Amino acid sequence: MATLTATRPAAATRLRPGLDYLFIAASAWLLGGLYWDGWAHGYGLPDSFWTIWHAAFYSGFGAVAVVLFAAIARAREIAPTWRAAIPAGYELATLGAIVFGFGGAFDAAWHTAFGIETSTDALLSPSHLILGTGMALMVSGPLVAAWRRGDRGDLAAQLPAVLSLTALLCLVTFFSLFAGPYSGVLGQGPRPSESVLVRTLLGMYLFSAFIVGLSLIALRRGTLPAGALTLMLGVNAIAMILARGHASFEVQATFMSVAIAAGLVGDILVRRLRPTPDRIAATRIFAFALPVAFFAIYFAAVILGVGSGWTIHALTGSVLLSGIVGLFLSFVFVGARKPA
Repeated sequence: MATLTATRPAAATRLRPGLDYLFIAASAWLLGGLYWDGWAHGYGLPDSFWTIWHAAFYSGFGAVAVVLFAAIARAREIAPTWRAAIPAGYELATLGAIVFGFGGAFDAAWHTAFGIETSTDALLSPSHLILGTGMALMVSGPLVAAWRRGDRGDLAAQLPAVLSLTALLCLVTFFSLFAGPYSGVLGQGPRPSESVLVRTLLGMYLFSAFIVGLSLIALRRGTLPAGALTLMLGVNAIAMILARGHASFEVQATFMSVAIAAGLVGDILVRRLRPTPDRIAATRIFAFALPVAFFAIYFAAVILGVGSGWTIHALTGSVLLSGIVGLFLSFVFVGARKPA
């Protein structure tokens, strides 16, 4: 009996084939609803709880919850406890579903008390940040599960983990729609006022921190195979640009191509440098070069496509400082070598 009991949790938490992909599909539904809601806010459309984009958003949460709790309920038949029935790596995702449920109730109460948020306030509302926290925990499920299993291999072998990482990137950049490379076309037109320039620069540095931070986390766990950065940056660009929706098709296609090109450069850097915690210099160079490549390609596209009135000092300095943000993050990822 003791032996049987000891083996049940492992059997109950073993992932069934396809669960990761089902969860990815449900997460895409959830994030699609979120971005649709952001698009509606961006255009100032009449807002209330009873809108089609809110329906897509909350039904996406329902899809995630159904996939997750159905897997738990099925495993409960052989698991000794409900906790043991949670698929390995999906513990935080389960917590995220609970946090999201609380956040939804809190969001309704918040709207009743203070009204519907508009513009940037919608990204800063405490109730929305709670919902965002729940979503981050949920969409990380396949990534944490892959780490728990110790998955390795090419992009095809690690696709669920990379898509989960992409979902995390899309989530954190969504909550920075007020700034960054997709808040508008940076660098076009005359040099902006000091306040607008500072906001633009801070958005660039925040985006740099996001892409380098997530890349370094993935590198530590071996979850950044060839093609991963191209997929991550490309999908994120498509989602963010469509959510903004305030430019012509040609401009949108240009900056989607910018992100894909920067992702290709990032993949080449990973292949050539092979950054790991043991290869400190390579890790530092990668962390600096990735955001530098992104914004260098970005501003080159702006200058060649629509022209820029920004000074050479602002254009070059902002790109280099984005790289320095990434470089500083690399010191958090791995410190200097200890003396022998």
